[in-house]
Amino acid sequence: MPEMFEEFKGKKVKVPYRDGDQMKIAKGELVSVDENFIKVSGRLGTIIINKENVQKMGLLKEVN
Repeated sequence: MPEMFEEFKGKKVKVPYRDGDQMKIAKGELVSVDENFIKVSGRLGTIIINKENVQKMGLLKEVN
C-alpha cells in the first residue's frame, strides 16, 4: 500500500498541523516520510511532525 504523503516527497508543501491546542503551518520541502513522522525543511529550519497531528497537506505555490 502506498504511503499517504509519498506523492509530495521532494516537493514544496504547506502542512497545517496541531501543536497542543494551537494550529501551526509548516512550509518547505517534504524531505522524508516514515511510519509515524514527516520531515519538512524550510527557510527557518527543519521540523519533524507526527503524522497524527497533520490536518492536511498541499503543494506550496511560489510567489515572486
